[in-house]
Amino acid sequence: MVLKIGDEQDLYGPPAAGPLSQIHESVPALAGHFADHFYDALASAAETADILKRLTPAEFATLQARQAEHLRALLAADLTLPSHMAVAERTGRVHALVGVDILWLIEAYSFYQYDLQRLLRPLVADAERRELVLRIVARRVLLDLQGQVASYRRIEQETAQAVTQIDLLVHSSNNFSDLVRGAMAIIGGLDGDIAAFLARADTAGELQVEASQGEAGQRYHQAMMDGRVPRISTDPDIPAGQGPGGRAWRSGEIVVADAWAIESATRLWQAVGTDLGFRSSAAVPLLDASGNSIALLSLYSAWPGCFSTLRMRNFLNHLQKSLSHALQHHNDAPVLPLAERQTYRRLLAERRVVMLYQPIIDLRNGRLSKVEALARLIGDDGAFVPPGRFLAAFGADEFIALLRFGLEQAGTDCERLARAGLRPDVAINFPAEGLGDPRFENVVFDVLERGVVDPQRLHLEILESRAGEVNDETRVAFLQRIRAAGVRFSEDDLGSGHSSLLRMDQYSFDEVKIDQGLVRGALHRPQRALEFMLYLTRLSHAFATPLTVEGLENFGMIEAAAILGADFGQGYGIARPMPADALPAWREHFVFDIDPRRPRTAIGALAAYLLWDMQRGGSRDGGAMADRLSARDSVSHFIALHGLQGTELARLVEAQFSGVGPAQHQQRAQLIEQLTSYWIGEVAEQTAATVRTD
Repeated sequence: MVLKIGDEQDLYGPPAAGPLSQIHESVPALAGHFADHFYDALASAAETADILKRLTPAEFATLQARQAEHLRALLAADLTLPSHMAVAERTGRVHALVGVDILWLIEAYSFYQYDLQRLLRPLVADAERRELVLRIVARRVLLDLQGQVASYRRIEQETAQAVTQIDLLVHSSNNFSDLVRGAMAIIGGLDGDIAAFLARADTAGELQVEASQGEAGQRYHQAMMDGRVPRISTDPDIPAGQGPGGRAWRSGEIVVADAWAIESATRLWQAVGTDLGFRSSAAVPLLDASGNSIALLSLYSAWPGCFSTLRMRNFLNHLQKSLSHALQHHNDAPVLPLAERQTYRRLLAERRVVMLYQPIIDLRNGRLSKVEALARLIGDDGAFVPPGRFLAAFGADEFIALLRFGLEQAGTDCERLARAGLRPDVAINFPAEGLGDPRFENVVFDVLERGVVDPQRLHLEILESRAGEVNDETRVAFLQRIRAAGVRFSEDDLGSGHSSLLRMDQYSFDEVKIDQGLVRGALHRPQRALEFMLYLTRLSHAFATPLTVEGLENFGMIEAAAILGADFGQGYGIARPMPADALPAWREHFVFDIDPRRPRTAIGALAAYLLWDMQRGGSRDGGAMADRLSARDSVSHFIALHGLQGTELARLVEAQFSGVGPAQHQQRAQLIEQLTSYWIGEVAEQTAATVRTD
């Protein structure tokens, strides 16, 4: 029933005060008697008996006392409409959160109305006054129900809004940190939720909490770290793995604890959790495409049975499906404990960042071409934290702050280098998710407009990652605006995935860099690494795009990259990242003594052979004579330099380059195997020499 404004005028204030004063002295006893009778009726009804069983004896006593207090307020002569609605909506909120069905609530209020009228009748002797009191109370009860229903509707609307927010988050998050922090914020906004955290299993199989929500969530997590309660485990053979979280992880099903404070399954964690107000929980496993758990989302409420309502069951199911799908795109992010994540974000906020610079040389002449600016955080112990560790803790806001700091610091350092007579171009990493994002674009243009860095000397390297929900036209327009200002773009990590090849075609990069992961495999699979390098170099040159090879760890790999035609090289074999002040001295002492026609290492000789072998495969006459002689001379130089004449390697080289014998394919494999063996031996010898030197 919805009352009109005019209907409420005689329910409060002086019109109601006189009649209700007739029962004032009897209300306390009546309220206590009614509360006992009311909850006896609730306990006998199947719809509510289970709800009441979730309460501890102390909680049940508190509930009865509040019901009596609510009735006293309802019958008070000085009650006002605003205060009545506030109390009714608070009561409705509690009923909604503990799982009282709204249809049952309406039915219960019919009993409430009937029983209250029965108890009130004997209290007023005068028939006219009695009917007036009963009408006032009856209409107040209906208004009370109306206020409670309003709370139900509000909570339903908030939950529906949270579903929409989760869907938007899934489509807009471009990294693990933003996805998880966004999910925590949405969950924390739900009425009744007081704590949540998300955990993933590390390489040892232990669940590491990576995000938490609410002060209670942080304190609960800290209690786990301090050993006051056990950390949730996935191992079914230990007690810590037999709780709701462990069962959810293993089953892939959502596990709810309706009476968390008294259930035996949560006993190990109750010492801290009950003090924090935990009364129910939901363990939501997030799954990969095969249905295996890859993360665990744990939610805690101050209300028993909160996660068993139809509203919350639907929400949890949607949450599981949506976040599971999203997490599959971001699960390659390394597992990083929450405390470590928070430390790295704090260090960035405190601007405890330093830029180091790694030289990139021209592989044709050894000249310094440019430097790559690489960020390092300065830890509390003064040691540098590498990006491979801290980047996993960052979301868009942190990446924007890091980009701004990096550009500003690089500009300052370039000015100092210019005064020392060194004017290399500078490259700085730019996250792929920033393509088309106006926040990132604003940072770049702000730095350029302030003259912090010369745009003609600036290269932005687009890191390989999930590109986000920005359409291709927007990204292309963004690149065009930046390029029009004089800035050049490089594609980082070419070959790391199918998307990198697509981006190379779509965005017309000024330069590309081979993924160093391909190059670093050269020690164990040199043929495969060199063939990747060879074919990606040819692909890049087919687009008239210069190519840089990263990960050149030693002289042999630098030599091989030069022989295969790469334009630029970068790696520890050339120089480690260094402060800007160290660059002039490095340039003065750096020696480049590579002749692509005269390899000195086995892998250089292998590169020369594979280059010729590829050319032979594309030529009808088995390879042009000049190319054959050049490649033969290159490999023969290596043999002569190391005194390998008369060996099996020399025989195989002769057979391959002369083109004689029926077993050319078999000889090719043997030749590659021989050069690989020599290369592994060279690396082992270099490693031993380094150890002796150290």
